[in-house]
Amino acid sequence: MADLILFVGSNFPFGQFVFNKEAAFIQVDTDLTKFGRRHHVDLAILGDGIDVLKRLVDKTAPRTADKWLLANKENIKNWHSWRQSFYEDQSLPLREEPVFKEINRIATEDAIFVTDVGNVTIHSVRHLEMTGKQAFTTSGWFATMGYGLPGSLGAALSFPHRQVFSLSGDGGFAMVMQDLITQVKYQLPVINVVFSNQSLGFIQAEQEDTNKENFGVDLLDIDFAKVAEAMGAKGFSIRSYEELAPAFEAAKNANLPVLIDVKTHSSRPLPVEDLQLDEDLFSSDTINNFKERYQVFTMPILKDLLK
Repeated sequence: MADLILFVGSNFPFGQFVFNKEAAFIQVDTDLTKFGRRHHVDLAILGDGIDVLKRLVDKTAPRTADKWLLANKENIKNWHSWRQSFYEDQSLPLREEPVFKEINRIATEDAIFVTDVGNVTIHSVRHLEMTGKQAFTTSGWFATMGYGLPGSLGAALSFPHRQVFSLSGDGGFAMVMQDLITQVKYQLPVINVVFSNQSLGFIQAEQEDTNKENFGVDLLDIDFAKVAEAMGAKGFSIRSYEELAPAFEAAKNANLPVLIDVKTHSSRPLPVEDLQLDEDLFSSDTINNFKERYQVFTMPILKDLLK
């Protein structure tokens, strides 16, 4: 675990559960109330994160790339290569990656992504190719399902000249889908993407991790596109890879709210917090089953890259 943590402009919900409690902690923020919220602070710097980082770089001397740096660069390269390998996947039901490929394709340079809570949060963090000028928001600490759609209202009204996406699972969207009426009423051209997998996938994963039977996680296959049309928005129901690009192209050019309901598989996202790939920790059968389940065949672990 890290013995020094540089914490810049972040609130990092649940950080206190994953950070090394003994690590030295340097926190940079413009908000005094955030100092010490997730970890004891050894050095607090009140200031803009970008400015502070630039000054830190100016005061440091370059160093040659060592084995640790090169291994980590290779590790992140392998990670991006693995996740992007599914961008063209046409298997049915659809994977989430081809959907994010289309979102990234039509997203403007300063688009705003309002992400609901659940597996969609995991996929958004992994697959949105942020430009640096785009904005991303979710309900991190309270993990409030149903955040995506009403959050997009606030974004569209606050930044009327920027493109706004709401990204939701079918569970979170079903809780607040009536807010489409408000989008229609005020002619807010929000692009609403619903990942419909007929399950509360994040809760299902939690039940798996705690060795509980699946209970209360099954959802019906609702045609949210028809719901949107009934409320006055434009709706698309997507069940095949070929339908993705035309729907997103239409959404990009629309001057009214659009809902794209993508029927996706219900498989669990790769649990990066519990990778079962280390031969020193897991049996060959466990590793092979893990690789097969998550289709992770060409991504060596960091320990192997350091050899």
